[in-house]
Amino acid sequence: MVWCKHCAKEVVGIRPDDCALACNRCGRILENFYFSEEVTFIKNAAGQSQASGNIVSSVQSGIPSSRARRSRIARDELMNLRDALQIGEDRDDVVNMASRLFDMAADQNFTKGRRSELVLSSCLYLACRKKNLPVLLIDFSSYLRVSVYELGSVYLQLCELFFMVDNPNREDLEELVDPSIFIERFTKSLLKGAHDKQTITKVIETTKNIIASMKRDWMQTGRKPSGICGAAIYIAALSRGIMCSTTDIAHIVHMCGATITKRLNEFANTEAASLTVEELDKSEESILLEKPFTPRPNSDKEVVNCKHKDSESFGYGLCRDCHEKFMKVSGGVVGGSDPPAFQRAEKERMEKAAREENEGGIGKSLNNYRK
Repeated sequence: MVWCKHCAKEVVGIRPDDCALACNRCGRILENFYFSEEVTFIKNAAGQSQASGNIVSSVQSGIPSSRARRSRIARDELMNLRDALQIGEDRDDVVNMASRLFDMAADQNFTKGRRSELVLSSCLYLACRKKNLPVLLIDFSSYLRVSVYELGSVYLQLCELFFMVDNPNREDLEELVDPSIFIERFTKSLLKGAHDKQTITKVIETTKNIIASMKRDWMQTGRKPSGICGAAIYIAALSRGIMCSTTDIAHIVHMCGATITKRLNEFANTEAASLTVEELDKSEESILLEKPFTPRPNSDKEVVNCKHKDSESFGYGLCRDCHEKFMKVSGGVVGGSDPPAFQRAEKERMEKAAREENEGGIGKSLNNYRK
C-alpha cells in the first residue's frame, strides 16, 4: 500500500513494464524509479556486457561493513569470555563497556601486531576493574592458556593508550583494587559444599573485619589484594573452627604459600592479632562509631582537597563521596598502627640515641679509669 495524493488515501500501486509505480485508481505516477536487489546486465555500444544501474550503499548507517562486522565478532567473543569466567550472564553492561573499549583501541590500530584474544581479554578485565568485579588477570590467562605476564603487558599498554597511567589528571587514573571484593568469591570456593550458609556468612564477616584492621595497619600498601584477602580468609576460617592449610588458600587466591605465610607473620606483629573474634568485632563496631579527628585551630575546615572542588567539605578535607570511598578503601584512620616509614624512622632514632648513650657511658668510664 502506498499513499496517493490525488486520491488522498492508501491505494494499491501497480508497476507496469516501464517500472514506474502508479495508482491503480487514478493512474497518477507515484514513483518513477526502481530498485532491484538482483544484478542485471546489458550490452553497451561495443557489444560488451556490463552491469545495469548503480550500486546503492546502505542508508541505515554510515559505518563501513568491515567495522560493523569486526565489532559484532568482538562482542560475541567478549560474551563467550564473560560466560566462561562466570562473570554473570546478566552483566551485559560489562560487555558493552568492553566492546566500546575494543572499538576505541581498534580505531587507533592497537590490535595491529597483537593477538585479538589478548586485546579482548584486556578490555574485558579493564571493564571488570571499573565495575569492581572480583576477577583477577590470572583468571583470563588460565582460560586462554597464555602467560600472565604476556597478558599483563598488553593490559598495561592498553591503559597507556587510554591515558590511565602517568597522567596528572586524577580522574583518568586507574583506582586501586579493594581486597574486600574478593572475599565472597574466595570464601565460597574454599567452603563450597562442606558448610552451611550461616557458617560461610560468619567467615565472610570476620574476614571483612580482619581486612579492615590490616588496612589501618598499613598492610595493604604495596601488596597484592589477593594475598591480603587470602591471609584474612585463613585467619577467619581457623577462628571459626574450619581447618584448612595455607596451601589450600594459595591454590584459591593464585598466590604462593610463602606469600600467604609472610602476610600472616606481618599480621601477627599487629595489635589486632592478640584479639579474639568477639573482641575484633566489637573493636570494628566502635571504630565505625568513632568521630573523625578534630581539625587544628589554625586549619581551614571548608577547604576541599579532593577533585570535587565545588562540593562541600565533609571530613578530612574531602567531599562526602570521596570521604566514603576513602574510608572504605583505607579502613579508617582510627585505631591503626603508625605508617611503616614512621616506624622505621622512629626505630632508627631510638637506636641512634641508645648508641650515643652507650658511647657516652664508655667515654666516661675510660676517663675515670685514667684518673
